Amino acid sequence: MDLSEVLSTTWSALHLGASPVRSPFTIWQFATLGLDGAPQVRSIVLRGLDEEARTLSFHTDCRSPKIAEIAADDRVSLAAVDLDSYRQLRVTGRARVVGDAGRRQAMWSAARPHTLILYQAPLVPGTPVVAPEEAQAPADAGAGGFLNFALIDVELQSLELLDLTPGQHRRALFRWEDGQWRGQWIAP
Repeated sequence: MDLSEVLSTTWSALHLGASPVRSPFTIWQFATLGLDGAPQVRSIVLRGLDEEARTLSFHTDCRSPKIAEIAADDRVSLAAVDLDSYRQLRVTGRARVVGDAGRRQAMWSAARPHTLILYQAPLVPGTPVVAPEEAQAPADAGAGGFLNFALIDVELQSLELLDLTPGQHRRALFRWEDGQWRGQWIAP
């Protein structure tokens, strides 16, 4: 497999991860630099992909600490793994909160009700509670929560595929340079 095939395979995996069908590349580990200077990692669900714009999208609660972390330093990393195919994808980029109300509304409308209930919770994510029930959205919360709904785009600066298939370990790194992806093999 040459580097162009690796890049194409990587984008195919990203597209599948962003589709409504669950795949190993649907849930990612998202890393930011915390406001205290320590790394912060949490899981996100890949909700959108625009290959031409080089962006991955996900949503989160606008009250989440990750919003302030992105505002302070927009450099982020994400990683996901497919254990069955022995592949890991890592990406780096610059994150931003999407201000386009139409895009936010479209993403909100496409989400499942059990996902949207998260944005109706009365407390800021991470608030200490005595019992889990204190942080739950009231049963009569209705369709509220859109004010707490943030859409995040990550403009990709690098893509990396690590393939640990037995007997053929390979690793390829692609960087966005001069308006195109430039790839190279690197040691696994």
